[in-house]
Amino acid sequence: MPDLFKKIAARLPGPGNAARYFRKAGIDAFFPFYHAISDRELPHVKHLYPLRNVEQFKKDLDFMLEHFLPVKMSEFLSGSFLMDPARPPMVLSFDDGLIQCYEEVMPVLMSRGVPATFFLNNAFIDNRSMFFRFKVSLLVEQLKTVSDTKKNRAAQILHCELSEIRTRLMSVNYVEREITDQVADAIGYSFSEYLMRDPVYLTSMHIKKMLDEGFEFGSHGIDHPLFGLLKKQTTIDHIQASMEDLKKRYNLSHSYFAFPFTDSGVEDSTIDALFKMNIIDAGFGTAGLKEDKWPGYHQRVPMELLDKDAKTTLNGEINRRRARKLTGSNVTRR
Repeated sequence: MPDLFKKIAARLPGPGNAARYFRKAGIDAFFPFYHAISDRELPHVKHLYPLRNVEQFKKDLDFMLEHFLPVKMSEFLSGSFLMDPARPPMVLSFDDGLIQCYEEVMPVLMSRGVPATFFLNNAFIDNRSMFFRFKVSLLVEQLKTVSDTKKNRAAQILHCELSEIRTRLMSVNYVEREITDQVADAIGYSFSEYLMRDPVYLTSMHIKKMLDEGFEFGSHGIDHPLFGLLKKQTTIDHIQASMEDLKKRYNLSHSYFAFPFTDSGVEDSTIDALFKMNIIDAGFGTAGLKEDKWPGYHQRVPMELLDKDAKTTLNGEINRRRARKLTGSNVTRR
């Protein structure tokens, strides 16, 4: 859930012109990101975050394109794009490699000439397995209709009362992610069948077609871990393995990495090592309009959490940045 500060900031009026604010504030670029855009309900996402539908996304893009110049990730990082004095650059990205990025997002982007980067989880490509948080959402939805006997089995596995099952499921973290499979077995639910019936992720065929159209890809971790829970060397090894696999599989010429969830809790020395060991060319967090310590490291703005349009979401981020600047706390602290 977005914190109270974000909600309040989004309700306050923003600047009259977002592009002018970016220029005056010395912000190099706007890095918005989404997960999926869809005109239908997605049970695996339903209980995690709100989705923008296609029409809402088109309106978001209309606002962003009015104020910002859409730029390809590689061109922004290399500086090989023509600056627009009236519009700061915007580098759009999508996380988790969801199939809607091919089916519903790509046609919209192509019709407007907007480039984007898609961050993939190696283990989920081709629907071979599923993010544990998506499993949580599916279980929450499924447990609405199962018998009390099955609910009791789930409660026993989760070590909670019947009334606490939803809360306990929603609190499951990466380290204990296997518990979702145990609950599914106990209530007779199959994640594999769900993936076969309703694919969640991009396939290698989709990815290659998107590459052919000029879209770019990066790593989001092998299986979407919360890296703040992992040791430094484990984190470095994980990201290196993920990046090397994607570069080999899809002949990528770059190494972009976006931290899943957040980079909070990740030591600065870890990010230093990723750059010094040439594991990544560029890295990304999710802290909004915050400054960071490395020229190749950028904080992105989540565009879905408040379930608001792009203008309201960006105004909220600008207001939060203004407040942080007043207290001298706008540099990311992990």
